[in-house]
Amino acid sequence: MKRLLVTGAKQVAFDEAEQPLCSDDAVVMRAELTAISTGTELRVYRAIPVDEAGQFLHERVPFQFPTENGYSMVGQVVEVGAHVKSVGVGDRVFAAAAHKEFAAVPAESVTRLPDSIPDDEAVMLSILEVAHKALRQGNPPAGSNVAIVGQGVVGLSLLAYAVAFGFRTAVLDVSPERLEISRQLGAQLAVSPSAEGALDQVLDLFDGEGADVAFEAASHWSAVRTAMEVTGIDGTVVLVSRHTATPGFNPAGHPYLGKRLNLVTTYDYPSVGHRWSRHRSVGLTVDLLARQQLKIRPMLTHRFSWRDLPEAYRRLDQGERSIAAAIIEWDGSERSPLTS
Repeated sequence: MKRLLVTGAKQVAFDEAEQPLCSDDAVVMRAELTAISTGTELRVYRAIPVDEAGQFLHERVPFQFPTENGYSMVGQVVEVGAHVKSVGVGDRVFAAAAHKEFAAVPAESVTRLPDSIPDDEAVMLSILEVAHKALRQGNPPAGSNVAIVGQGVVGLSLLAYAVAFGFRTAVLDVSPERLEISRQLGAQLAVSPSAEGALDQVLDLFDGEGADVAFEAASHWSAVRTAMEVTGIDGTVVLVSRHTATPGFNPAGHPYLGKRLNLVTTYDYPSVGHRWSRHRSVGLTVDLLARQQLKIRPMLTHRFSWRDLPEAYRRLDQGERSIAAAIIEWDGSERSPLTS
């Protein structure tokens, strides 16, 4: 089977790997679509570790190459393990799998997809869930003012949830293309933080009070600063993006300390049994997509053949801001057959 490997800094290649075996508690799925998580995948593409010592590529994954990349796949189940009862051969499913033709994944981590969700929306499920977890961490009550700084795929996903849940929402991004997508998704204010009077526009939308909760989804300390500036007294700033640089400002200086801000980070799901554990959180997102209450289509801007994945990475690395959600197609005459 074909799979994408990052072999070094800004170096990618396809190799021919053995098709995965199916253990008793797993399923094997054949990819139809995968999606690029632009923040995480570009960091891996650039060979940037998550820690200062350079030991980890991800939270608990050692820093070493070559490595697979990506965590979003929609496909069809082609084999099930002897102990699996939850899905069957032929089912259309989502799993957090990398860019490759076939993936073997634990059956408990597979999500069956209703027919009412198109493949290109379903493949965004993991990326949407990054935003969903962040929203739960920020916990804005009904009627809240919400600000989102950064309109990459996670920031746009946060906006989609904020609109679905009825929050008054302002977004900030330096890209005119991303701001236009934000308006299509339903942002009540979409403005560049560098525009004259941008902060005043946000405060005007929020009746002079500032945001109750602001989300930083740009992976840049200037975005954290903007989020802290637009948040009101006793508000919360949620750091959604991972930062590998050091801040260029004093987050405990004036005027931030006097606001009594709560700065929180978000990562992973709470434990099984929690009200918003992985199973329940994903279930709600699937339901919202199925009922067309979570509207994400304007952010689905680009589709690439699997052969063009290296080119997609190159364009994203060079800062092509017109690309929001990039979806990878795995169909075609060169698809490998499943061998038993």
